[in-house]
Amino acid sequence: MKKKISLKWKIARYLILFATILIALIWVFQIALLQPMYQQYKVSTVKNAANEIVDNLDSDRLTSIIYSVSAQNDTCVRIINASSDVQSGNMGCVLYRMNSKEILQQVALAEENSGSYLYTSSGNDIAMPGNEGFKNIMYTRIVDTAGGRNIVMVYSGVSPVNATTKTLSSQLVWITLFVVVAIVLLTFLMNKTISKPLTEITDKARELPRGEFEYNSKNEQYEEAQLLNETLTQAAADIKKADQAKRDLIANVSHDLRTPLTMISGYGEMMRDLPGEKTDENIQVIIDESNRLTALVNDLLDLSKMQSAKIALKQTDFNLSDMIENQMKKYDVYRIQEHYVFESDVPSDIMVHGDDQRIEQVLNNFITNAINYGGSAKHMIIRCKLINEKARIEVQDFGEGIPADKINDIWDRYYKIDKKHVRVSNGSGIGLAIVKQILDLHHAAYGVESKVGHGSTFWFELPLSCTVQKEKSSADE
Repeated sequence: MKKKISLKWKIARYLILFATILIALIWVFQIALLQPMYQQYKVSTVKNAANEIVDNLDSDRLTSIIYSVSAQNDTCVRIINASSDVQSGNMGCVLYRMNSKEILQQVALAEENSGSYLYTSSGNDIAMPGNEGFKNIMYTRIVDTAGGRNIVMVYSGVSPVNATTKTLSSQLVWITLFVVVAIVLLTFLMNKTISKPLTEITDKARELPRGEFEYNSKNEQYEEAQLLNETLTQAAADIKKADQAKRDLIANVSHDLRTPLTMISGYGEMMRDLPGEKTDENIQVIIDESNRLTALVNDLLDLSKMQSAKIALKQTDFNLSDMIENQMKKYDVYRIQEHYVFESDVPSDIMVHGDDQRIEQVLNNFITNAINYGGSAKHMIIRCKLINEKARIEVQDFGEGIPADKINDIWDRYYKIDKKHVRVSNGSGIGLAIVKQILDLHHAAYGVESKVGHGSTFWFELPLSCTVQKEKSSADE
């Protein structure tokens, strides 16, 4: 596997690349393209000057406009009208050294090009002599007015920029050296302010698997490092909490396993040693405790399979009202032997869509949880409401309730509000974790409303079956 480059070297690489591109662009535009860009600028200047004069041919201020254009744009202007009069004061420029043949040649070229022609030549041209490297630009335009035909000629020279290029080259060498030094300093500074804090946090984070993370927050110089530090600190706290909760779960499950195993072993030995103790009641105790062990193991296996996404739901339409009624019959023993009060507020024939066997698990876990934590009130209410084409099932107890800071933790697979068993029951102690997995698979809404000293209400929602929704829509219409 290719080794990843560190952040500080990646920053240096990007800075060097940026500086290289920037300096290269400066060299290209200031050295290589300076002459052609300057020449293009002079061409545009000559054309603009000619157009301005053409627009003012009929003006009384034509002469002053010519002087102004010539001075502002470093150009020479010559206008030849039908009577061959010259209207310009710069009698020494190249345009006035042209003979009639050369002028007629430029006029002919302009006529061939829709009334205008741009002529460029080197400085050693015979018609326009000049220094070596010097370029001549002449623009000829023919304009017909009420007074006759006018020939407007504008000239400008393009001086060589060799000296300027050499000066800029010398300056760019120093600029390049300055940029290199600046990059080194900037890389060092960014490494200190960006890379170094992240490296220190990474080193400290190596202790995270053990739930340990301590970092000097004074070194945090930007928001991202602060957020990363806070995230890792929270992760360390969560790991510690999860590790402790896992230990508690192991202790609780061990307790749940040990109790029925002790009962089975004790009753088995008693029946073996005392023939008169082989009664139906003792055998029933062994069977009940075996079922309790089976339920615990099944819950653990179900939780593991659900978290590994190895359980697929078998969703169908089923009668929720009948399910609740049938499940409530299982708890008659609490009503008879322990005088529990079970209230039911469930409309008849509520059809919902879901996996009926898994929803039975959810309902039984909520009821078992209410029995375990219902306290001395021994009172429970099961409700079903229809809200926005969904059935909302609620299981309310009147126990001690759940503190507000613990509500989000009760769904965790390792969490238990009270390390001590509130009462001996057939529950495994991981029922709410199983409930969470089942309802998440259904994409169902669920939650708990609780107040310390007033009990808790656990609830979940299921969509009504398509048949019910269609019937309701038809009734509304």
